[in-house]
Amino acid sequence: MALSDTFHAHCPVCGNLELQHISPEHVHGALGIVWRLLGVPALRCEPCRYKYFSVLPLREMQPEEEPVRASSAD
Repeated sequence: MALSDTFHAHCPVCGNLELQHISPEHVHGALGIVWRLLGVPALRCEPCRYKYFSVLPLREMQPEEEPVRASSAD
């Protein structure tokens, strides 16, 4: 993991940086109520399906470059 990525939210289980925002009610745990009251965003990792709270910002993904398609004229 690059040093710059350590300052962005990443999955604590697998290290994935592509996370989804979810409703805080889906995250369970003893401190879940506290995090919900504080308004900390809840995140979910798609590959390992781990759900947790994080105060770190999400990394902005660079959009994939789409190939240029040649148009055909009739």
